[in-house]
Amino acid sequence: MATRVVLQSRLSSSRLPAKGMLSLAGMPVVVLAARRAANTGTDTVVATSAHPDDDVLASTVASAGVRVVRGSLHDPLARFIGATHDLADDDVVVRLTADNVFPDGALVDHLAGQVTAEAPYARIGGSAELDVPYGVAAEAFLVSALRAADREARTPYEREHVTPWIRSHLSDRQLEPPVQRPAWRGLRSTIDTFDDFVRASRVLGAVEAPVEVSWVDLCDRLAALEGPRPRLATRGGDELRQSVVILGAVQLGLPYGAANTSGMPDADEARAVLQAAAASGVSHVDTARVYGESEARVGGALRRGLSEQLGVVTKLRPLDEVPTDADPGWGRAAAEASIAESLRALDLDGVDALLVHRAADWSRPGVRDALVEARRAGRARRIGISLSAPDELLAVLGDPELGYVQLPFNLLDRRWLAPAVQDGLAARPDLLITVRSAYLQGLLTGGAQARWPANAGVDVAETMRIVDELVVALGRSSRADLALAYVLGHRWVSSVVVGAETPAQVRDTADLARREPLRPDEQELVRTRLPEPSIDLLDPSRWVTA
Repeated sequence: MATRVVLQSRLSSSRLPAKGMLSLAGMPVVVLAARRAANTGTDTVVATSAHPDDDVLASTVASAGVRVVRGSLHDPLARFIGATHDLADDDVVVRLTADNVFPDGALVDHLAGQVTAEAPYARIGGSAELDVPYGVAAEAFLVSALRAADREARTPYEREHVTPWIRSHLSDRQLEPPVQRPAWRGLRSTIDTFDDFVRASRVLGAVEAPVEVSWVDLCDRLAALEGPRPRLATRGGDELRQSVVILGAVQLGLPYGAANTSGMPDADEARAVLQAAAASGVSHVDTARVYGESEARVGGALRRGLSEQLGVVTKLRPLDEVPTDADPGWGRAAAEASIAESLRALDLDGVDALLVHRAADWSRPGVRDALVEARRAGRARRIGISLSAPDELLAVLGDPELGYVQLPFNLLDRRWLAPAVQDGLAARPDLLITVRSAYLQGLLTGGAQARWPANAGVDVAETMRIVDELVVALGRSSRADLALAYVLGHRWVSSVVVGAETPAQVRDTADLARREPLRPDEQELVRTRLPEPSIDLLDPSRWVTA
């Protein structure tokens, strides 16, 4: 079995145009990546496009003594077919990209050795759960699998990303890297933004032999440069795992929250909040079409280097204009338009989770079908519902297409602990359950500035006195600590959405999330001591201002 590395590169990157031609360690990035991949003697080819914009890249690579194959700009899968036309079906292809310069021949050889007729595909990297920097990544597969993908793959997503058809139809094995270190987790070695390029230059600029140095040594050097990165626990399945806290981005697009006295952050402040989330180990940001400027601000931050550090959960706009007895085409068109608007604002091809904003929209004719199609086309890894009441949850738990649910839950809310709800959740361990309103829009953590609704139906002073007593009795550091620890103590909860207006708030929340959650007996003490309010308080849509 022969092995060939096919390293794809083009100059029309949207985030860092012409990055393959930037000088790194005395040579263009694309040349360095190719030479490192071939430093144990493996046959290596750079696959670029036939577009005139890539003429200079092709000539530069050829002048450096690296073979070049050119093909369609918009069909990288066809490029790979051209780059491997002379190989046998049982030969192995290793796919690399020029923006990842850490992988070397040793990593290539290790990965290629894992591919067999029985296991025609394997990959290393690309997961936040691995203790390797983002950018230490490669895929390997049989030529026969590549040719099958070329025959069968039809969607632009499958053609652009080369391997989705293989992973969904033949096999998808993620391998443990041959070396991992806790100090490497959360680091970034890819070159997708100018900040990435500066970081890579600082690492490789101090290396005497940049082509020969091992990928392990480069990772160690990066870790020494960046320092330790904080980590958050994660929950969820192998397909999609989230940190136990994810950033709620409504505050980044609207003045939001009963305890918010500072209003909406400006664009620079919003970007700083998102950067703080990524640096604190937060895996995802939660936004929505109706959160004002939120999606656009998240998209702007992703373009500046956060796209591989923060996943996105977003929600369609409410689809009230679609009648429950409408033609399915109406609902499908409305949902598809909202999805397209979100992806355009976020500047993404797809998101990790795509939800309807109201439970009723899931059953509107054509809407669910549009979400299913979006998932199949790679525009969402999971689809689901943001809902408000247990009866809404019970009505959809039997739907196998449902993969993600967002619901409100906090110290005062007992509705989700009813036996019927708990039994239903136990029957769907595959679901990701994200909780919002853990602080009840700041009412449970705020001081005198928190604006409780006139119809709260509880003695506010007495309720907060009990909360403060519980903070002391259970050894928690604050009201926020108690509220977060209570919610995360319920194992059916995958993550908690917590908003922030400042980077300091993000870091404080991440610190709280690293503490142990409440044990079941401690949760029971909370329920015994605190009153159970009416739905008028638990549902902010029912709040009446004084």
